[in-house]
Formats: sequence, structure tokens, C-alpha cells
Amino acid sequence: MSIIQLLILTIVLVLIAVFALSVRLIFTKKGEFHGGSCSSHSGKLKDQGIGCGCGNDSCET
Repeated sequence: MSIIQLLILTIVLVLIAVFALSVRLIFTKKGEFHGGSCSSHSGKLKDQGIGCGCGNDSCET
């Protein structure tokens, strides 16, 4: 297998993976990412004084 074929195969596999991870985001009417990425949701971090990245004590998710 030549380098070009391997590169093309790699790019195709990465594109398939990205598409598979974003199916819900693409095909739902008001698609959005879900998940509690705000650090204020973690009690341990909140006890240490580490707040949410938006600057407030609570973030709208």
C-alpha cells in the first residue's frame, strides 16, 4: 500500500468518525452539544473556589 493510499484511507476514516460523532448535532432541529463542562457542577472544584468559565457562580447550560 503506497503512502498516498494510506493517507486517503486515514482521511476518510477520520471524516467518518467526525460525522458519526456529530450526527445528532447535524440532524436535529435545534442541535446542540450536551454535557456538563461547567466546573461549577463539580462540588469538589466549587469547594476549592474554582468557578464556572463564564465568570458567574452558575452558568446557563
